[in-house]
Amino acid sequence: MREIYIESKKVHIIGILLSVPIILIFISIIFLRWDEVFKQNLKEIKESLLIFDNKKANTILILLAPNLILVIGIIIHELIHGIFMGLFSKNGWKSVRFGFIKKQLMPFANCLEPLTSKQMLVVSLAPFFILGLLPSLYGMLFGDLFCFFIGFSMTLGAVGDFIYSHLIFKTGLNHKLLDHKSKVGFIIID
Repeated sequence: MREIYIESKKVHIIGILLSVPIILIFISIIFLRWDEVFKQNLKEIKESLLIFDNKKANTILILLAPNLILVIGIIIHELIHGIFMGLFSKNGWKSVRFGFIKKQLMPFANCLEPLTSKQMLVVSLAPFFILGLLPSLYGMLFGDLFCFFIGFSMTLGAVGDFIYSHLIFKTGLNHKLLDHKSKVGFIIID
């Protein structure tokens, strides 16, 4: 048995460093794809949120809506991890735990039984593909700024999963892994 993990502080630093190129790619796509249409899309989204007769209530809604979308996205992100953990686990949902590390403002899904490296890779990257890549591509191809925003946000939200996946690739795809209960990483059980 061998522990493979990265300290939370280091995860945050690596996360910031990984976020910069992701942000630059998405900004480049916005300028290349939308340019003037971007402003029109923003205007349409803003107008769709003007549902109250009161200007202050509308302003609050406009400011809160993206944050609410992000919170819902984060919850769905962790549920996707959990769904795949449950699918791959012998005991299904009984082996899945959800939680939140208050000190680091970090939600998590945790599998209580070992999975293969390949299964853990799928568990780790599933939210990125479902919530990050697909909405981003749809938004880019069909000019849907809302989907593009969700894809962008959820791609940034998957940075920790990219780090976790890197650890899996680094150790090899032929192991049994037990999700670490308190750190970003796992225990190799062979």
